[in-house]
Amino acid sequence: MQRNRKTFRTAPTAARQDSPTGSVHLAASIKAKPLQQPLKIGVDLMGNDNAPQVLLNALKGISIPSQVTLFAIGSPEFAKEAHPFEFIPVHEVIEMDEHPLLALRRKKNASIPTGMRLLKEGKIDAFVSAGNTGALVSSAKMILGALPGILRPCLLTLMPTKKNPVAVLDVGANVEAKATHLVQFASIGAAFQKTRGILNPRIGLLNIGSEPLKGTSELRIAYNELQKREKIHFAGNIEGKTVFDGDVDVLVTDGFTGNVFLKTAEGIASLILDKIQVDSSQVKKFQSLHYAEYPGAILAGIRGIVIKCHGYSTPKGFTNAVIGAIELAKEAFVKKLINELS
Repeated sequence: MQRNRKTFRTAPTAARQDSPTGSVHLAASIKAKPLQQPLKIGVDLMGNDNAPQVLLNALKGISIPSQVTLFAIGSPEFAKEAHPFEFIPVHEVIEMDEHPLLALRRKKNASIPTGMRLLKEGKIDAFVSAGNTGALVSSAKMILGALPGILRPCLLTLMPTKKNPVAVLDVGANVEAKATHLVQFASIGAAFQKTRGILNPRIGLLNIGSEPLKGTSELRIAYNELQKREKIHFAGNIEGKTVFDGDVDVLVTDGFTGNVFLKTAEGIASLILDKIQVDSSQVKKFQSLHYAEYPGAILAGIRGIVIKCHGYSTPKGFTNAVIGAIELAKEAFVKKLINELS
C-alpha cells in the first residue's frame, strides 16, 4: 500500500437534527468544544492490514491540537519513525487469525492488552485499534469491565439515513445475542443518541418483517421486553430495506447480523462512488460509509473510550477514528453515557 502523505481535514461537528446531510463520523458524534485539559490518545499500530509506518505517516499528516498527545503502541523497531509521538514498545502482536482468548493468555504484553491497561490506569484517555476484534472486546471486558447493568459491550456506529444518522449496535462484538443483551443494546443506543441531543430516541429492532411475531425466539422476546420499557421509545421491528428512511434513531441487532448489514452498506456505497455519478451534495453521505473514510465503531458499554477500526481500514479511515477518539475524550463521553443510562 502506498504511503499517504496527504493532510486530512478534521471531521465536521454534529449536524443539526433537521439536517439530512451531516457527516456521521465519530468525530461528529458530540458537538465539539475547546479542549479544557491535556488529552492522551493511545494508538495501536499492530495487527492490521496496514504497515505501522503507513499509519504513522498518516497520523503525522493530520492536525492534532497542541493539548493532545498521541501514544503510538508498536514493535520497538518503529520507535524512531514514531517521532514526534510518545512511543510505547511492545514485543508481542495478536494477529487477525488468532483465537482471541488463547492469544490474550499467551500474549499478555501485546499491543491490545497494553492499550487497555494504559486506559484503565488513566495513562491514556482513549484507545484506537484496528486489530483482532475478538481480542479487543475480550480484553476490554477483562481489564476495563462493563458499565453498571451491562452484561456485554457492543460495537456501535453511526450510519447515514435520509434524515438523521442512526446508531447501529451491535456491529460485530457479539456474534450471538440473547434477548436480554438486545434490550441492553437498545438502552446503550438510546443513551448514546441522547448525548448527541436527541431527547427521545426511537428504537428499532432489525428483523425480517415488521410484525411482532417475526424472527427468532430471542427477537420475539426482545420485542415484548422493549414494549414494556417505559423509558424507551420502541418503534417496533424494522426491515433492512427501510433503515435508511431514517424513521428510527437506534437500530438494535446481534453482532453477526449487524456486521453483515454494515459491510453490505459499505460495499454498496463503494459501488455507487465508483460506478455512478451523484451530485456533490450527496457525495459526503456516500463517503461516510466508504471503507476509505469509515472511522470504525465505538466499543460501547465499557469503562473507557475504545474505538475499533476495520482491519482493512485505509490510513484515512484510521486517522478519522483518532480524530473521533479525541472528540469523545474531550466530551467525557463515558460519564455522559453513564448519566443517560442511570
